[in-house]
Amino acid sequence: MLIDLHTHTGYSYDAAPDMPQKHVDAAVQRGIHVLAFTEHVDFFRRESLSAADFPAGTVDFDGYAREIAPFRRGRMILPDLSAQQHDLAVCREQAGDSILLRAGAEFGQPHAAPELANQLLDQYSFDFVIGSIHQMPDDMDLYFYRYETVDQSSFLHTYFDEMEAMLQFGRFHILGHIDYPLRVMKLPHNQPSLRGYMERVDCILRKIIAQGIALECNTKGLLGWQQAVGPEDCVLRRYRELGGEYITVGSDSHAPETIGYGISQALDRLRAFGFSYVTDFENGQAIQHRL
Repeated sequence: MLIDLHTHTGYSYDAAPDMPQKHVDAAVQRGIHVLAFTEHVDFFRRESLSAADFPAGTVDFDGYAREIAPFRRGRMILPDLSAQQHDLAVCREQAGDSILLRAGAEFGQPHAAPELANQLLDQYSFDFVIGSIHQMPDDMDLYFYRYETVDQSSFLHTYFDEMEAMLQFGRFHILGHIDYPLRVMKLPHNQPSLRGYMERVDCILRKIIAQGIALECNTKGLLGWQQAVGPEDCVLRRYRELGGEYITVGSDSHAPETIGYGISQALDRLRAFGFSYVTDFENGQAIQHRL
Protein backbone atom coordinates (compact mmCIF):
# COMPACT_ATOMS: atom_id res chain seq x y z
CA MET A 1 0.00 0.00 0.00
CA LEU A 2 1.39 3.38 -1.05
CA ILE A 3 0.76 6.14 1.49
CA ASP A 4 1.88 9.78 1.32
CA LEU A 5 1.03 11.61 4.54
CA HIS A 6 3.03 14.81 4.00
CA THR A 7 2.12 17.04 1.06
CA HIS A 8 1.44 20.72 0.42
CA THR A 9 -0.89 22.31 -2.11
CA GLY A 10 -1.34 25.89 -3.24
CA TYR A 11 -2.81 26.68 0.17
CA SER A 12 0.71 26.51 1.63
CA TYR A 13 2.68 29.72 1.25
CA ASP A 14 5.79 28.03 -0.20
CA ALA A 15 4.10 25.55 -2.55
CA ALA A 16 3.27 25.63 -6.24
CA PRO A 17 -0.10 27.35 -6.84
CA ASP A 18 -1.97 24.18 -7.85
CA MET A 19 -5.09 23.42 -5.84
CA PRO A 20 -5.86 20.03 -4.21
CA GLN A 21 -7.69 18.38 -7.12
CA LYS A 22 -4.58 18.45 -9.30
CA HIS A 23 -2.62 16.76 -6.50
CA VAL A 24 -5.31 14.10 -6.15
CA ASP A 25 -5.23 13.42 -9.90
CA ALA A 26 -1.45 13.03 -9.77
CA ALA A 27 -1.67 10.69 -6.78
CA VAL A 28 -4.28 8.47 -8.42
CA GLN A 29 -2.18 8.31 -11.59
CA ARG A 30 0.82 7.14 -9.53
CA GLY A 31 -1.08 4.47 -7.66
CA ILE A 32 -1.14 6.20 -4.26
CA HIS A 33 -3.72 4.59 -1.98
CA VAL A 34 -3.76 7.14 0.85
CA LEU A 35 -2.96 10.84 0.42
CA ALA A 36 -2.93 13.58 3.05
CA PHE A 37 -2.80 17.33 2.63
CA THR A 38 -0.73 18.93 5.38
CA GLU A 39 -0.64 22.67 4.76
CA HIS A 40 1.87 24.81 6.63
CA VAL A 41 0.65 26.47 9.81
CA ASP A 42 3.66 28.14 11.44
CA PHE A 43 3.89 29.89 14.79
CA PHE A 44 6.27 32.59 16.05
CA ARG A 45 7.22 34.08 19.39
CA ARG A 46 7.26 37.68 18.17
CA GLU A 47 4.97 39.76 16.01
CA SER A 48 7.70 40.55 13.48
CA LEU A 49 11.45 40.55 12.82
CA SER A 50 13.91 43.16 11.61
CA ALA A 51 17.47 42.86 10.32
CA ALA A 52 18.67 44.59 13.48
CA ASP A 53 17.56 41.54 15.51
CA PHE A 54 20.53 39.56 14.15
CA PRO A 55 24.30 40.11 14.18
CA ALA A 56 25.52 41.33 10.80
CA GLY A 57 26.24 38.55 8.34
CA THR A 58 24.66 35.71 10.34
CA VAL A 59 21.39 35.40 8.41
CA ASP A 60 20.10 36.07 4.93
CA PHE A 61 17.53 38.61 6.07
CA ASP A 62 16.71 39.66 2.53
CA GLY A 63 15.73 36.06 1.79
CA TYR A 64 13.57 35.93 4.90
CA ALA A 65 11.96 39.28 4.02
CA ARG A 66 11.18 38.00 0.54
CA GLU A 67 10.04 34.42 1.24
CA ILE A 68 8.65 34.36 4.79
CA ALA A 69 7.73 37.83 6.08
CA PRO A 70 5.02 38.60 3.45
CA PHE A 71 3.03 35.57 4.59
CA ARG A 72 3.19 36.24 8.31
CA ARG A 73 0.16 37.62 10.08
CA GLY A 74 1.64 38.53 13.42
CA ARG A 75 2.67 35.35 15.20
CA MET A 76 1.32 32.96 12.57
CA ILE A 77 1.49 31.88 8.98
CA LEU A 78 -2.07 30.68 8.49
CA PRO A 79 -3.55 29.32 5.26
CA ASP A 80 -7.27 29.47 4.53
CA LEU A 81 -8.07 26.22 6.32
CA SER A 82 -11.82 26.57 5.84
CA ALA A 83 -11.47 26.82 2.06
CA GLN A 84 -8.87 24.04 2.02
CA GLN A 85 -11.09 21.66 3.98
CA HIS A 86 -14.02 22.51 1.70
CA ASP A 87 -11.87 21.66 -1.32
CA LEU A 88 -10.84 18.42 0.35
CA ALA A 89 -14.48 17.45 0.86
CA VAL A 90 -15.17 18.08 -2.84
CA CYS A 91 -12.10 16.02 -3.80
CA ARG A 92 -13.29 13.14 -1.59
CA GLU A 93 -16.69 13.15 -3.25
CA GLN A 94 -15.20 13.17 -6.74
CA ALA A 95 -12.53 10.56 -5.96
CA GLY A 96 -14.96 7.98 -4.62
CA ASP A 97 -13.13 4.74 -3.86
CA SER A 98 -10.11 5.53 -6.05
CA ILE A 99 -8.08 6.99 -3.15
CA LEU A 100 -8.37 7.72 0.58
CA LEU A 101 -7.87 11.41 1.38
CA ARG A 102 -6.80 12.57 4.84
CA ALA A 103 -7.19 16.02 6.38
CA GLY A 104 -3.85 16.85 7.95
CA ALA A 105 -1.85 19.93 8.85
CA GLU A 106 1.80 20.65 9.54
CA PHE A 107 2.18 22.82 12.63
CA GLY A 108 5.58 24.47 12.82
CA GLN A 109 6.74 25.02 16.43
CA PRO A 110 3.22 25.27 17.95
CA HIS A 111 4.78 25.75 21.39
CA ALA A 112 5.97 29.21 20.22
CA ALA A 113 2.36 30.46 20.38
CA PRO A 114 0.47 27.75 22.27
CA GLU A 115 -2.67 29.80 22.76
CA LEU A 116 -3.01 30.28 18.98
CA ALA A 117 -2.19 26.65 18.22
CA ASN A 118 -4.75 25.40 20.73
CA GLN A 119 -7.39 27.71 19.28
CA LEU A 120 -6.89 26.25 15.80
CA LEU A 121 -6.85 22.69 17.07
CA ASP A 122 -10.16 23.31 18.83
CA GLN A 123 -11.66 25.01 15.77
CA TYR A 124 -10.77 22.56 12.99
CA SER A 125 -11.02 18.80 12.65
CA PHE A 126 -7.92 17.04 11.40
CA ASP A 127 -7.19 13.37 10.89
CA PHE A 128 -3.73 14.17 12.21
CA VAL A 129 -1.24 16.97 12.76
CA ILE A 130 2.48 16.85 11.98
CA GLY A 131 4.63 18.69 14.51
CA SER A 132 7.78 20.18 12.98
CA ILE A 133 10.53 22.65 13.79
CA HIS A 134 11.06 25.15 10.97
CA GLN A 135 12.12 28.21 12.97
CA MET A 136 14.57 28.60 15.83
CA PRO A 137 13.82 30.49 19.10
CA ASP A 138 14.74 33.79 17.41
CA ASP A 139 11.92 33.13 14.87
CA MET A 140 14.33 32.78 11.93
CA ASP A 141 13.64 29.99 9.46
CA LEU A 142 16.41 27.38 9.24
CA TYR A 143 16.80 28.05 5.52
CA PHE A 144 18.11 31.59 6.09
CA TYR A 145 21.02 31.16 8.49
CA ARG A 146 24.51 31.62 7.10
CA TYR A 147 25.89 28.34 8.42
CA GLU A 148 29.51 29.28 7.85
CA THR A 149 29.01 31.72 10.75
CA VAL A 150 27.19 29.24 13.01
CA ASP A 151 28.55 26.86 15.65
CA GLN A 152 26.73 23.88 14.21
CA SER A 153 26.97 21.77 17.37
CA SER A 154 25.39 24.48 19.50
CA PHE A 155 22.80 25.08 16.78
CA LEU A 156 21.72 21.44 16.75
CA HIS A 157 21.45 21.32 20.53
CA THR A 158 19.17 24.37 20.39
CA TYR A 159 17.14 22.66 17.66
CA PHE A 160 16.66 19.60 19.87
CA ASP A 161 15.71 21.85 22.79
CA GLU A 162 12.96 23.26 20.60
CA MET A 163 11.81 19.79 19.63
CA GLU A 164 11.59 18.77 23.27
CA ALA A 165 9.57 21.92 24.04
CA MET A 166 7.22 21.02 21.20
CA LEU A 167 6.82 17.51 22.62
CA GLN A 168 5.92 19.03 25.96
CA PHE A 169 3.17 21.01 24.20
CA GLY A 170 1.91 17.81 22.56
CA ARG A 171 -1.34 17.81 20.57
CA PHE A 172 0.21 16.40 17.41
CA HIS A 173 0.43 12.90 15.98
CA ILE A 174 3.57 12.74 13.83
CA LEU A 175 7.05 14.12 14.51
CA GLY A 176 8.02 15.68 11.18
CA HIS A 177 11.47 15.32 9.63
CA ILE A 178 13.56 14.99 12.78
CA ASP A 179 16.66 15.61 10.64
CA TYR A 180 15.37 18.84 9.06
CA PRO A 181 18.52 20.95 9.74
CA LEU A 182 20.66 18.55 7.72
CA ARG A 183 18.94 19.76 4.56
CA VAL A 184 20.48 23.20 4.90
CA MET A 185 23.64 22.88 7.04
CA LYS A 186 25.82 21.36 4.31
CA LEU A 187 29.00 23.32 3.57
CA PRO A 188 31.87 22.40 1.23
CA HIS A 189 33.98 21.09 4.12
CA ASN A 190 31.38 19.27 6.23
CA GLN A 191 28.95 16.37 6.14
CA PRO A 192 26.25 17.21 8.70
CA SER A 193 24.80 14.23 10.52
CA LEU A 194 22.84 13.36 13.64
CA ARG A 195 25.26 10.54 14.48
CA GLY A 196 27.12 12.70 17.00
CA TYR A 197 23.87 13.70 18.74
CA MET A 198 22.31 10.33 19.43
CA GLU A 199 21.87 11.07 23.15
CA ARG A 200 19.52 13.91 22.20
CA VAL A 201 17.86 11.83 19.49
CA ASP A 202 17.45 8.91 21.90
CA CYS A 203 15.65 11.15 24.40
CA ILE A 204 13.26 12.41 21.72
CA LEU A 205 12.55 8.92 20.40
CA ARG A 206 11.75 7.65 23.88
CA LYS A 207 9.35 10.55 24.39
CA ILE A 208 7.44 10.08 21.15
CA ILE A 209 7.08 6.36 21.87
CA ALA A 210 5.73 7.16 25.35
CA GLN A 211 3.32 9.74 23.91
CA GLY A 212 2.11 7.56 21.02
CA ILE A 213 3.51 9.95 18.42
CA ALA A 214 4.71 8.53 15.11
CA LEU A 215 8.17 9.07 13.63
CA GLU A 216 8.18 10.33 10.06
CA CYS A 217 10.21 8.82 7.24
CA ASN A 218 10.52 11.82 4.91
CA THR A 219 11.66 11.29 1.31
CA LYS A 220 12.57 14.87 0.42
CA GLY A 221 16.24 14.16 1.10
CA LEU A 222 16.29 12.22 -2.16
CA LEU A 223 16.07 15.57 -3.94
CA GLY A 224 18.81 17.27 -1.90
CA TRP A 225 22.51 16.76 -1.23
CA GLN A 226 21.81 13.72 0.97
CA GLN A 227 20.28 11.73 -1.92
CA ALA A 228 18.58 9.52 0.66
CA VAL A 229 15.32 9.00 2.51
CA GLY A 230 15.44 10.42 6.03
CA PRO A 231 16.09 9.96 8.83
CA GLU A 232 19.57 8.46 8.86
CA ASP A 233 20.09 4.75 9.54
CA CYS A 234 21.29 5.41 13.09
CA VAL A 235 17.99 7.12 13.95
CA LEU A 236 15.76 4.52 12.32
CA ARG A 237 17.71 1.66 13.87
CA ARG A 238 17.49 3.18 17.34
CA TYR A 239 13.77 3.79 17.00
CA ARG A 240 13.33 0.11 16.15
CA GLU A 241 15.55 -0.96 19.08
CA LEU A 242 13.48 1.13 21.48
CA GLY A 243 10.31 -0.60 20.33
CA GLY A 244 8.93 2.18 18.16
CA GLU A 245 6.04 0.96 16.04
CA TYR A 246 4.29 4.05 14.70
CA ILE A 247 6.10 5.26 11.59
CA THR A 248 4.73 7.25 8.67
CA VAL A 249 6.03 8.03 5.19
CA GLY A 250 5.71 11.34 3.38
CA SER A 251 7.15 12.98 0.30
CA ASP A 252 6.95 16.55 1.66
CA SER A 253 5.75 17.37 -1.83
CA HIS A 254 5.09 21.01 -2.70
CA ALA A 255 3.83 20.40 -6.26
CA PRO A 256 1.74 17.76 -8.07
CA GLU A 257 4.86 16.58 -9.91
CA THR A 258 6.43 15.28 -6.70
CA ILE A 259 3.40 13.64 -5.09
CA GLY A 260 4.45 10.18 -3.93
CA TYR A 261 8.10 10.74 -4.80
CA GLY A 262 10.31 8.17 -3.07
CA ILE A 263 7.48 6.48 -1.17
CA SER A 264 8.29 3.02 -2.56
CA GLN A 265 11.94 3.44 -1.50
CA ALA A 266 10.84 4.55 1.97
CA LEU A 267 8.63 1.49 2.40
CA ASP A 268 11.40 -0.82 1.23
CA ARG A 269 13.70 0.80 3.78
CA LEU A 270 11.23 0.21 6.59
CA ARG A 271 11.02 -3.45 5.65
CA ALA A 272 14.81 -3.70 5.61
CA PHE A 273 14.93 -2.36 9.19
CA GLY A 274 12.41 -4.93 10.36
CA PHE A 275 9.25 -2.84 10.55
CA SER A 276 6.08 -4.78 9.81
CA TYR A 277 3.64 -1.88 9.50
CA VAL A 278 3.39 1.65 8.16
CA THR A 279 1.16 4.07 10.04
CA ASP A 280 -1.82 6.08 8.82
CA PHE A 281 -4.23 8.24 10.83
CA GLU A 282 -7.98 8.76 10.71
CA ASN A 283 -9.74 11.08 13.17
CA GLY A 284 -6.61 11.11 15.32
CA GLN A 285 -6.44 7.33 15.61
CA ALA A 286 -3.45 5.37 14.33
CA ILE A 287 -4.12 2.73 11.67
CA GLN A 288 -1.38 0.16 10.99
CA HIS A 289 -1.09 -1.12 7.42
CA ARG A 290 1.00 -4.24 6.93
CA LEU A 291 4.06 -3.66 4.76
